[in-house]
Amino acid sequence: MKLVIVESPAKAKKVAGFLGAGWKVEACRGHVRDLPETELGVSVDEGFRPQYVLLPRKGNLVKRLVKAIREADEVYLATDPDREGEAIAWHLLQLAGNLKGKPVYRAVFNAITESAIKAALAEPRQLDEALVSAQSARRIVDRLVGYLVSPVACKALDGRLSAGRVQSVALRLVVEREREIERFRPETFFTLTARFAVEGCQFEAKLHRLKNAGVRFITREQAARVAGLLSGATFRVSKSAQTLKLRNPLPPFTTSSLQQAASKGLGLSPEKTMGLAQTLYEQGLITYHRTDGVAVAPEAQTTAHEVILREYGQAYLPPTPATYKTKAQNAQEAHEAIRPTDVSKMPEETADGDAAKLYALIWRCFIASQMTPARYTLTGALIHAGKSKDKPFPLAFKAQGRELAFDGFLRVYEEPEDDEGDMKDAGIVPALKEGQTLALVELPIDEARTRPPSRFSEAGLVGALEKHGVGRPSTYAGMVSVVKRKSYVALKQKRLAPTETGVKLCDFLTERFPQVFDIGYTARLEAALDQVAAGEMGQSELLDTFWRGFQPQLKNATEYALAQIKARQSPKPLVLHPAKE
Repeated sequence: MKLVIVESPAKAKKVAGFLGAGWKVEACRGHVRDLPETELGVSVDEGFRPQYVLLPRKGNLVKRLVKAIREADEVYLATDPDREGEAIAWHLLQLAGNLKGKPVYRAVFNAITESAIKAALAEPRQLDEALVSAQSARRIVDRLVGYLVSPVACKALDGRLSAGRVQSVALRLVVEREREIERFRPETFFTLTARFAVEGCQFEAKLHRLKNAGVRFITREQAARVAGLLSGATFRVSKSAQTLKLRNPLPPFTTSSLQQAASKGLGLSPEKTMGLAQTLYEQGLITYHRTDGVAVAPEAQTTAHEVILREYGQAYLPPTPATYKTKAQNAQEAHEAIRPTDVSKMPEETADGDAAKLYALIWRCFIASQMTPARYTLTGALIHAGKSKDKPFPLAFKAQGRELAFDGFLRVYEEPEDDEGDMKDAGIVPALKEGQTLALVELPIDEARTRPPSRFSEAGLVGALEKHGVGRPSTYAGMVSVVKRKSYVALKQKRLAPTETGVKLCDFLTERFPQVFDIGYTARLEAALDQVAAGEMGQSELLDTFWRGFQPQLKNATEYALAQIKARQSPKPLVLHPAKE
C-alpha cells in the first residue's frame, strides 16, 4: 500500500479519486506541531533550539497518521508546495520516528488535477532540509520578537498589547502614511484650458508653457491677466502628430495582485479572497494560490491560445506566447502564477457566489495575459496664440487625445483602477494639421487643489508590503487581518486609519527597536531567509546575526519599561494651595 498525505480533507478526497486501488490518502489538516502557546519555546542558550509540541486536539489525528506511515510500503508527503508545507512534512516524519529504511518521498504539485498529481508522484524528490530550515528560522525569529517584545510594550504603555515582526511593520506603514496626510498642506492653484471647435468636434488644450516654463497660477488674477491678453488672439496649430501606442496586458495573478484586484473589482478583503482561493484550489479549479511567481506552464499557454482562437479569433492571438518577469523583491520565481487548472472551463460553467466570481476574475486575467496588446491612436498637438501668425505670444497650449483602435486583451479583462499616467483621462482630439487655424469656443479658468496622499486600502497595504519586500505571499492577508483584529487600525470609508493605541504602539516599537521594526531591515531579513532556503546560509548563522542586533535593543527597552512602571507607581507630590479668604 502506498500512502499519500496532503493537508486538507477536501484535497484528500479529490486526490484519492484520481489514484484508485493500491493507494491510501490521508489529510493532516495543516500543521501538527508548533512552538508552545504559553511559553517562549526557544532555548536561546542551546543554539536557539525550538521546543515543538503537538497542537491542541491533534493527538488522535497524529496517532492515526503515524500508524498509517508505519504500515505503508511507500510514503509520499504531498503537503503544500511552499516552506510551510515542507515543514509540515518534516514534522510528520519526526513524529513517525525510525522507519527502518522505508521509502519516504516528497511529492509537490501545483494543481489538484489528475495529470499534475500523477506526474508529481511519478517523479518525487527527497525532503528539502534547506526549506525546512528557512521555515524554522522564520518561526523562531517571529517567536523571539513576539514573545519578548510584547511584554515589554505592555509594561511601557500600561496596556494589553502585542508586537509581531511583520505585523508591526504593516502597522508602521499605516501610521507613517497617516502622518504624511497630517503634515500635508493643500495648495490652491489655477489653470487655463482652451476649448476649440473643429468641424463640429470640440476638444480641450491646457496651457502648457509660458515663457518656456511650466504653468501653475497661484491666484485667479494671474490667470485672468493671461486670459485677457488672449482676447481676440488667433490660435494656430504649430505642431501635430498621431502615433500608435500599445497597451500590454498585465501578468497573470500572484497572491498580492489577486488580493488587490479582488478588493478593487469584487470588494473582497484579502482574508476573504484567500479563503475563497483555498476552496477553488481544493476543488481543483485553480493552481496553488500562495505564489509570487508569474511563470506559466507551456501546456496551459497552449490551451489558452486554443480558447482565445475559438472564442475571439486570430486577431486576438499574439504571434509568440507571452512571457513575464515578476517585479516583487526576492520573489520565488520557480512558482507558477495563479491560473485556472483547466483553461477551457469557462467562468459561466462554475456555480454562483463569491467563489465563482473569484474564479471568473482569475480566468479573465489569465486569458487576457495571453492575448494581444490593445492599440490606441494618440493625438498630440501644440497650439500657439498671437495677434498674427508671425508674432506668436510666448506661450503654448497642449492637446492630448487617445482613441481605442483595437481592444485586444481589453475584450476580456481590464485591471481595476489601472493607472496610465497623464493619458488616463485623455479625451478624443481630432487629426490636426500644422498651421491650421482653430476657433476658440471658451477659455475658462479652472481652480484646483493639491491632494494629500490617500490612506491605504487593505489591498493597497498588501501592495506596499510586497513592494517593500516585507513578508511572503502566505503572510499578506494575515498581517492585515491581525492589525485590524487587535484594533491597531480601523477601517474608515474602506481605508485603513491607525487608532490611538496603534500609534502609541508603533511609536514605542520604532523608537525602542529601531532595527527590528525598520522596513528595510525586515526586507533584508526576508532576503536572508531566502538564502537559507537556497542552502546559501545556515539557519544558525541567520539566528546568531539576528540575536546580536536584537538583544541590546531588548535590554534597553526593558530598562525603559521598568522606569515607566516606577514612574507610574511613584506617589504624586502633594501640592498645597493658599487658603481662600
